[in-house]
Amino acid sequence: MKRERAYNTTLDKIFAELLAELEKQPISRNKAIELERRFLSTMNNAYGVESETNKSVLDSGNLNEEISLDMNKLLRDKSLFTLSSIPHKVTSWVLILVLSFVGILFITVGFLLIITPASAEFEIATLFYFNEYDGFTVMDLIALIIVFIGIYFFLRAFVATDKRD
Repeated sequence: MKRERAYNTTLDKIFAELLAELEKQPISRNKAIELERRFLSTMNNAYGVESETNKSVLDSGNLNEEISLDMNKLLRDKSLFTLSSIPHKVTSWVLILVLSFVGILFITVGFLLIITPASAEFEIATLFYFNEYDGFTVMDLIALIIVFIGIYFFLRAFVATDKRD
């Protein structure tokens, strides 16, 4: 019994060293698949241990072995909802809401500056005239810039979600 316990401790130590070496020096995807395949076949041949998810996927015959190993790895490593991911998801949603609110606010203020009449002093100067009483002013240009900034913020709220998640 002591010999078996010492053997298990040595095996655990060697396995931990292997994992540490793999973390230090990354290997290619194909090499990782080969190592995983060799490990699973050794465990199956020596001890009769076989992963149930691998067995069911491989027995279906629809997917080749490489795809099934990748799917198994994804299922083990990627959890969609965990307690540790809650703060990240909350900050992501808050950022989306704030950016969209700021975007809508800028768009509204920009259109209000264009639509509402203003005094001649506030419009600064007319860049070109449509007729002798109306034209495109510097204030209209500033309002359009504000609208485009609002559109940028609004689109940024939804486009950047791929990078955050």
